[in-house]
Amino acid sequence: MSRRLRQSSSGGNLPRRHDWETYDRGRGNNGLLSARSAGILGASFAIAACASGLACLAMGGLPAGLPGALLAGGAAFAGAVRLLIRIID
Repeated sequence: MSRRLRQSSSGGNLPRRHDWETYDRGRGNNGLLSARSAGILGASFAIAACASGLACLAMGGLPAGLPGALLAGGAAFAGAVRLLIRIID
């Protein structure tokens, strides 16, 4: 037993079903961060890690210089975020 469907008024051209991975690409809301934001945060984290390492070495090693190195890294991270945002804009 078969049933024949009539064609729609649009000429029978139904929209194609898209894959979920590629369907939302045109909307722009497909991730947590944009590429620009991810780049800024990644570069800022690398700068902060370098600043923390150098501060730790300058303060005499790991146990004694750890609190100061963390403060220096946090300050470097905040400064790098602001600087990179200004440079990229």
